[in-house]
Amino acid sequence: MRRKAYKIHKTRLRRHCVGLGENMSEAVSPAIAAMEGRGFYNRNSAMQAAGNATALALWEKAAQSVELGEETLVIADYGSSQGVNSMEPVSTAIRVLRSRVGEDRMVEVIHTDLPSNDFTSLFTALSDNPDSYMAGRSGIFPSAIGRTYFEGLMPPGRVHLGWNSWTIQWMSRNPIDAPDHAFAMRSKLPEIQEAVVEQQARDWRNFLELRSRELRPGGWLLSLFPGGRPDRLGWEWLTGELWEVFCDMRRGGVFSDHELALINVPTAPRRLADVYAPFSKEKQFAGLQIEHAEIQPGPDIHWDDFKRSGDATKLAGGWTGMMRGFSGPTIMNCIDPARDRAALVDEIFSRFADRLAANPQPHEHFIAIVLLSKTRAAT
Repeated sequence: MRRKAYKIHKTRLRRHCVGLGENMSEAVSPAIAAMEGRGFYNRNSAMQAAGNATALALWEKAAQSVELGEETLVIADYGSSQGVNSMEPVSTAIRVLRSRVGEDRMVEVIHTDLPSNDFTSLFTALSDNPDSYMAGRSGIFPSAIGRTYFEGLMPPGRVHLGWNSWTIQWMSRNPIDAPDHAFAMRSKLPEIQEAVVEQQARDWRNFLELRSRELRPGGWLLSLFPGGRPDRLGWEWLTGELWEVFCDMRRGGVFSDHELALINVPTAPRRLADVYAPFSKEKQFAGLQIEHAEIQPGPDIHWDDFKRSGDATKLAGGWTGMMRGFSGPTIMNCIDPARDRAALVDEIFSRFADRLAANPQPHEHFIAIVLLSKTRAAT
């Protein structure tokens, strides 16, 4: 049904980007990639770090509340990327847990991410970063799993505490191409918006079911991700400017109709209603109970700095690094490998930085924070 409607709307789509023609492919874009490697994401994720800070009080509550025995303590970092933003939450968890059971208790920390993740930067940060949760501690045993968390990752009942930040906005697959935007959530077509919402709902349920199996009874999970208000999702400025770059490059002949139709970054915020949807009136699902859920305004760190400095080039560089850090590799995967994809991605984000510097604005976005516990009766 959606594919038929997609064909009907081809002509209307041309209004959103001059030059979109009749040869738009209906093939869904290539595989989602991990964050920009070689430590790039570590160096360009200050917004994510600032968002994490808003959840640390709840994370301490989880560490204080989790049920503990005599066993080795297990902390899972679901979607670690290159690790720099995992240091503070993991260190916080270790500090609180050991305050309850003794400083000599063994702690296992398991980082997970896609197979293509830059795990070298993760382990370098663990050994060299002065803020590493390993610094000044013994009896800490880190490891990594290179597999998507939309699969089972660990044996049942292993994890005491699960941390998950800035990842669950990614869909497990791109459900449908959105030829009128690089982000399907921004499509004007109802059938494309519907496909995104349906995929996100399936992914959320699957994620919760898998994490519930891996948590010990009495374990806790915190998930932080881009959220949306009932009347708006945020991210209008940055995603809109990036789409205009693609449109400019299409008009200039850099990309064809076919190539532009395939460029899609399958991420989207969730509203509070989406978070609660799988849960019963008792706020329970798959053995998990919602202890806390909220949507709050996200920090706008580069705008705050711009108001002090007036440096539009610096603001543009900050947001360009962030956007390239999470979306650049997936965009590259959407481009024909016969082309010089690296050069094209460089050009995309160079143009993007120029657009931001010419028209600096606040970046409005929202953060969803969801704290869950696994009931003692759950298996």
